[in-house]
Amino acid sequence: MKPPVAPEPLNPSQIELVLELLALRQLAPQETAAKFDRLTQVGVFSEAQQEAIEILFALDEDEIPDALFDFADDDARNLVRDALPHEARLSFVTR
Repeated sequence: MKPPVAPEPLNPSQIELVLELLALRQLAPQETAAKFDRLTQVGVFSEAQQEAIEILFALDEDEIPDALFDFADDDARNLVRDALPHEARLSFVTR
């Protein structure tokens, strides 16, 4: 059994897609899953990133901002702070 691979941080374009998927999943979970599947099939996310995003989708709503902030690269963290200002700001201040 091979050890788990740590995913590369998500870049700004990937974070934008994840934020869109997170917003859609409450209203249209099947369409969200289909879109995520299409994005992974065309290589938008690495296998390790895909696994991390799947874990993100399984989290409680109040756990998502911290996890998303942890998955983002330095450039993408601004997008997370803008999209989830209150929750992400708390994470950003404590780090």
